[in-house]
Amino acid sequence: MQKIRNGEELYAVMSPCTRMPFVYCNPETYDDEVFIYFDKDGANKGARWLLEGKNPIQLASIDKNSRLDFFTSLFPMGVNAVSVDKGLMYETGFQLEHLVRRHDAEQTPEGKVRIENPELHLTSLYFAQEFRKNMGAKTELPEELKELNEEMVVHFCKGKYIIAVEEEKGFPMLQKNKEVYQPVFTDIREFWKFNREKKYGMVVVEYDKIRNIFTPETKGVVLNPFGVDIILKI
Repeated sequence: MQKIRNGEELYAVMSPCTRMPFVYCNPETYDDEVFIYFDKDGANKGARWLLEGKNPIQLASIDKNSRLDFFTSLFPMGVNAVSVDKGLMYETGFQLEHLVRRHDAEQTPEGKVRIENPELHLTSLYFAQEFRKNMGAKTELPEELKELNEEMVVHFCKGKYIIAVEEEKGFPMLQKNKEVYQPVFTDIREFWKFNREKKYGMVVVEYDKIRNIFTPETKGVVLNPFGVDIILKI
């Protein structure tokens, strides 16, 4: 653990399909994992099996000052474990909560609320990784992706979301494929990506109230547009 916190080098395997850490369901433990490596050469060697499986990946260096933020960001993604040096001689792993502890949602200061949708976020990451690596290869979703899509919709219908709002202008919309969509965010980190210029405030909206803010032209929502960037027509 000390080497993870203070080692000179640390690399995470990222997915260009989601602009997030690559997530993997361990077939033996069923943990939802991300992969980290202690040096770049080891990462290139150890993660080769992902490339052989035609998974687009990239490596991202995590400097010491960013490590707490990186590992904390895994909680709202639904990740519960970290795999270290996967595919190398001394590969190991641990539960995320053994490295980073955070207070329970019930301990959030009065007047504040923690908005997170880890089940939805995780399912959307798995869906986007699999769908986009095969983009253009198939015209119809395979059964595995159909199941993930159905699971994603079920989770979406149970959630509360952050929605951006601009003073005197209302709710910003995004145009995709010449259609209008409402951006929604699973958690505060995804909202921050959208609000880098700090021009928006935010409101929390439950799923069954989202349609109330649609314009007549709105076709649905786009989930985490600077992350998984998935369109859901609701």
